[in-house]
Amino acid sequence: MTPKPSAQQIERWVQKAQNGDQKSFEKLFEVFFDKIFRYVRFRVDDADAEDIVSDIFLKVVENLNAYHPQKKAGFNAWIFRIAHNNVIDFYRKKKELLGLSEDEGDDIFLQIPDEKPTPEEKADQKLTFQKLTKILRHLPSVQRDILELKYLEGMTNAEISEITGKSEGNIRVIQLRALREIRKNWND
Repeated sequence: MTPKPSAQQIERWVQKAQNGDQKSFEKLFEVFFDKIFRYVRFRVDDADAEDIVSDIFLKVVENLNAYHPQKKAGFNAWIFRIAHNNVIDFYRKKKELLGLSEDEGDDIFLQIPDEKPTPEEKADQKLTFQKLTKILRHLPSVQRDILELKYLEGMTNAEISEITGKSEGNIRVIQLRALREIRKNWND
């Protein structure tokens, strides 16, 4: 397994890709494809995920020269912002096609894939997952998204802020409220 590239290495690849270096773009694609696919797949069906991810990388290619590094958040946040916006656009279009109101069809839920547990562990994981699923479904989608970006994707609050357009302080408050709600409902 190749080591995870540093933020500085990613920024160097971006600069080279902006100058037309195809190999640097290929490296960026290799680093981000699985992450972006997982992010999208958690929100849409498999068939739709492939199309959306293709659109995301097309937008990355088309807009790469518009990217400029930020002090707090870099390319990681920029590409996830594109992914986030594409998923939102997908659901807006889907709601329009189905004639749904803004409040309907908002239950985009995160699924955590199982590793290879023992049968007992698998049973415990299933019960825990079902309980967590039930609790998360009652959280607002913004809280679910922030928890996923923070704990599954390992992003900083600055990166999440860049993706969602919310301040870092707001991210902390939303995260804290979501965790409190999970804790409160865990023993119910």
